[in-house]
Amino acid sequence: MTRLLGRAPWTTDGELDDAQRALRDRISDDWGGGAVGLSPVDGDGRLVGPFDLMAASPQVGGAVLAMATSFRDAELSAAERELVILVIAVAEDSEFMWEGHAPVAREAGVPADAIDAIARGDASSTEDPLRTVQDIAQRLATDGDLDDETFTRAVEVLGWRRLQEVVWLTGLYQALGLAMRVARTPLPARQEG
Repeated sequence: MTRLLGRAPWTTDGELDDAQRALRDRISDDWGGGAVGLSPVDGDGRLVGPFDLMAASPQVGGAVLAMATSFRDAELSAAERELVILVIAVAEDSEFMWEGHAPVAREAGVPADAIDAIARGDASSTEDPLRTVQDIAQRLATDGDLDDETFTRAVEVLGWRRLQEVVWLTGLYQALGLAMRVARTPLPARQEG
């Protein structure tokens, strides 16, 4: 009997091929040490959340993971990255994403009042560049675009390269939110066992 993770087959609960095993091990090694606030691996060695979804198609999942990992070495600060992810967690109504990244955002220096404002879907009172990053992510999440005034201000505050990183990061986490929504990915405490 196939166990479910949400409503999707739990890929890493059964037999894995070589590519799936390699991706599981890579996720455990690269993401298990505090990169996210929720462990990507449960007590039985199975992947949880979006990590298990990546293992279903390790070629695609590996590329998604590589893209997510690439942001660690890009120009956005950890606080800016986590701010974008929290905005998308709210927009995608992704409890897993929120629970995984809110502690990391606090640790990265995102002010508590900004985290609370994002949770409510409000603008925060942070200073630039965080205010601009939040505004861009919220506009992309709701409108799918930036008007000319917002675009110009974003380039002035962040520069073109960092603005592009916000756009790509927003799209990546929207895709992760979509994948988790389709699979009905639960928090680890609520997964079937």
